[in-house]
Amino acid sequence: MTNKHETRAVVLGGGGVAGIAWEMGVLAALLEHGIELNDADLVVGTSAGSVVGAALRFGVVRQVLAAQLREDDSAETAMEQGELAHFSTDGFLNMMADAARGPGGEQEARARLGALARAAAKGLSEDAWVRTIRSLLPQPTWPPKLLKVTAVNADDGAFTVFDASSGVELALAVAASCTVPGAWPPVSINGHPYMDGGMRSAVNADVATGCDKGLVLSCGPEAPESPFGPTLPQSMEHLSGRAGTFLIEANEASLAAFGTNMLLESTRRPSAAAGLEQGKAVADAVKHFWGA
Repeated sequence: MTNKHETRAVVLGGGGVAGIAWEMGVLAALLEHGIELNDADLVVGTSAGSVVGAALRFGVVRQVLAAQLREDDSAETAMEQGELAHFSTDGFLNMMADAARGPGGEQEARARLGALARAAAKGLSEDAWVRTIRSLLPQPTWPPKLLKVTAVNADDGAFTVFDASSGVELALAVAASCTVPGAWPPVSINGHPYMDGGMRSAVNADVATGCDKGLVLSCGPEAPESPFGPTLPQSMEHLSGRAGTFLIEANEASLAAFGTNMLLESTRRPSAAAGLEQGKAVADAVKHFWGA
């Protein structure tokens, strides 16, 4: 049984279209094993994780997963060609490398990345991008239980965490959190452009600091250090000082399902299936950890 004073968090990292599908699969498997993850005091979502976090908080993970597993191939191909024809993975990596060079600390590096992101905005208009994200959300309003969504101010590089108290529409916060530089346009909130929360950290697990337990989902291993912010290893080390943590990191089969471009719609079904299998494999251990 869980101590009645014990606080718990679910932390969901970024990973594009593949990451959304994989995390939905993992969570669906855990929910099927009777692990009531929506009992968490806090859910933190970064990029893909913000979409998944909303689904968890509104109790629709299983339904979303079912829809992803029956996605139509022709629709996937058309979406890829129409929305991401301009996006280059190499170009994105070069943008990150260019932003990393220069004076100052992590926030200054993120500000340089923000300037490059604004210059590289192509494809969908901002309004169309927000409408796309709005269509993925189960409800237009923030869920009643605490959900925190991470983003980065593309003007000054400041790290921002949105929640129901921020006075920002849920779709705007999630769209901002999901805005990969060069793929989708920065999202305007209160007069400032915002980009992907993953441009600080792919997981931002340190947002859950203060909780007694943290279940963390990460779509892959990270380097030990980054010029933009804390990496997963650093965050996990920081959390371990207070919280019991359980990390579910994409395994070899899941990484293979992701392919070389996690933003492609064609990664959705294989990634969802891989997440479902990985979730089943760790369910007993998570149940013991969570206190279900």
